[in-house]
Amino acid sequence: MKLAIISDTHFGYARFEEDSYIQAENAFLDADKKADLIIYAGDVFDTKTPKLETLNRAVEILKKVKKPIFAIHGNHERRSKGMVNPAQLLATMGAFRYLHGEAAEFDNLGEKVQIFGLGNVPEELASIALKKALENFKPNPNALKILVLHQSIKELIPNAENEISLEELETLPFDLIINGHIHGKLTKLGGRFIIPGSTVVTQLKKDETAPRGYVLYDTKAKTHEFVEITCRKFFYEELEFKDAGIEEIKKIVEEKIKELKKLDNSAIIRIKIKGTAREGLTSSDITFVNRDDVYLDNHLNATTLKDKLERIKRIKDQKISVKELAIKELEEKIKDKIKLFSPRDLFDKLVIGTDETLEYLKSENK
Repeated sequence: MKLAIISDTHFGYARFEEDSYIQAENAFLDADKKADLIIYAGDVFDTKTPKLETLNRAVEILKKVKKPIFAIHGNHERRSKGMVNPAQLLATMGAFRYLHGEAAEFDNLGEKVQIFGLGNVPEELASIALKKALENFKPNPNALKILVLHQSIKELIPNAENEISLEELETLPFDLIINGHIHGKLTKLGGRFIIPGSTVVTQLKKDETAPRGYVLYDTKAKTHEFVEITCRKFFYEELEFKDAGIEEIKKIVEEKIKELKKLDNSAIIRIKIKGTAREGLTSSDITFVNRDDVYLDNHLNATTLKDKLERIKRIKDQKISVKELAIKELEEKIKDKIKLFSPRDLFDKLVIGTDETLEYLKSENK
């Protein structure tokens, strides 16, 4: 039997709404040709209360699929207990079979799979909720047993705390564990744990430049392959400058945009601009023409500003006066550049007035 694993279609995603529909449809229609069964691992929609137009588009797409679909809800659909989420609504409309804390079986020419689905729950409750849900699960010894989740995984995210772990999942009585939520495709536990990734770019991160698609799993061979779908290209670039002027920065950024547009004029582009601008310039001094689907992140002088703030904090921690703080900043500013006068004396003259400061500078320069 062939299983298609699709996740994170984010129907109605505002920034690239049409992409969310087109690319999900590409995935489902291709999977419909190649698989016997489709598993949908959550984040069907981008919001828990999608527009009626979004609901309608989703139903239109899913009703084109002839093969059975088993789905769970993701964090984007999760609502308070007792409230209907949009994934449940689609199930009521006949778009797919919805699972949450329950199992379902599918038989294809005598070959069986048993699917246990648990939609997204708060991360700190995931382990407890899964254990509780599985109390009533009765594994079928004659079926391939599949667990479907939509959670963060402790080993796969930074600063993990209470998330469910691969170590915990590995001990569960399932032949295959499918997880949504994470937008990059990934396999762990020797192919027993699979994340198919999203079908649409949403976070504009570097790892989203990878192809979008779905996973096709062979139940007999217990092997899988990633099936790439037709989708809009996403380019991510980083440009670093050192003491650069406005015109230089603008020229290089514009050239990079033109270069990427030549590769694919319809592509989504994100460029991170980092490093340092010429002294006296701030990141806000450098502006660019707005373009559709071109996103520029200006991080020029970000490190410099951070260092300055940390230095000021250290000085403040010494509990010195505002005057002493200002003098220290002035000393740092003119260090190794001007040695003809004392920063402390200059500050005193600046406090008195402009004329006194000019007289002081003239006298020191003689």
